[in-house]
Amino acid sequence: MGLDAEANGSTACARCQQLNASITVRNERLCQDCFKKYVVTKINKRVESNKLRAPFEDAPTSLLLPISFGSSSTSLLQILDQQLRNQKGRTGRCSFQIEVLFIDQSAAVQQEEYLEVWRCLKERFPLRSYSLARLEDIFDFAADPQLDGPALEATATDGPTLSKQQRLEKFLSSLPSATSRTDMIGIIRSRLITSLATNRGCKIILYGDSTTRLAERTLSETAKGRGGAIPWLTADGHSPHGVKAVFPMRDLLRKEIATYATMTDPPLTSLLLRQQKSATNVVTSSKHTTIDDLMGQYFDSVEQNYPSIVANVVRTSSRLVAPPPDTWVGRECSVCRLPLAEGSEGLRWSGDQETSEGHIATGRSEDAAAPCYGCARSMLNP
Repeated sequence: MGLDAEANGSTACARCQQLNASITVRNERLCQDCFKKYVVTKINKRVESNKLRAPFEDAPTSLLLPISFGSSSTSLLQILDQQLRNQKGRTGRCSFQIEVLFIDQSAAVQQEEYLEVWRCLKERFPLRSYSLARLEDIFDFAADPQLDGPALEATATDGPTLSKQQRLEKFLSSLPSATSRTDMIGIIRSRLITSLATNRGCKIILYGDSTTRLAERTLSETAKGRGGAIPWLTADGHSPHGVKAVFPMRDLLRKEIATYATMTDPPLTSLLLRQQKSATNVVTSSKHTTIDDLMGQYFDSVEQNYPSIVANVVRTSSRLVAPPPDTWVGRECSVCRLPLAEGSEGLRWSGDQETSEGHIATGRSEDAAAPCYGCARSMLNP
């Protein structure tokens, strides 16, 4: 897909047949108006199918929208904000309310200064609620034994004198590779978002992940040893912790959303903190390249000319069904907090294989929490 006006301006939009087409969307030539309708309609269908709007007589549903200042999450906020404004004008009420959350990850990764963009975001969408959190705030919840895990407990040996940021930095620096660090940062962020949603009474989390991002996650998590958790990581539905995850952008490619962000009035580009990385910028031979980097490189390239491949990955993963609760209730990974299916095999916290009886040969008590195969690999393998 691209923004490429015809030289003679004679190609009519395939949908309205009135305006000149300027954008190619999956082999269909559209004008800008029809393209924007295409994007908004995709999201509206997901909102309707997940029943995010509360009945007229009920209180509005509280939704948490984590934002990264990328084109996907920012575009999702803009579209939902416009829907709520229209609904308020028609009916005098809103069927759902949005709390926008930004997680500061500067303690773990290099991050651009965001406070000015954060201020501009609140000025652009003043009717929404906003909250900031820091990645190290996970330790506020990890004090609860049900949220704590061996990976975070490792920092406790240094005593309470360490700040939350120091504890996080110490833990991340102990990991064996760049892939491990990136993996754990993502896990901590995900756990923090879920914990904050529960703490704020939000029953639904809206993620701005595009088709491209979900395809990347499907293959990267499989490569990291969490293939069994794909239904919880990429599909709309209830998580194991009682909070529903919804991906309204899942039917849109990353490049489509990036184009949409330039067409809003005014454009969203001034609210975007992160620039899209070019696939050619990833050096595959570098020891600092992660599995996530490689998946991003691959799908950035594929979606340009073969978008159907990206969509097929997500469609295939959506057919995977999460195992019934009676096979994993009480058996969760102590780090990522995803369920451990009964009888699952693989490496655990100590790196030992599971015994033939299905118990973890780690020296822990039978009831002690243990990491899943993917988390054990991230924390133990060089």
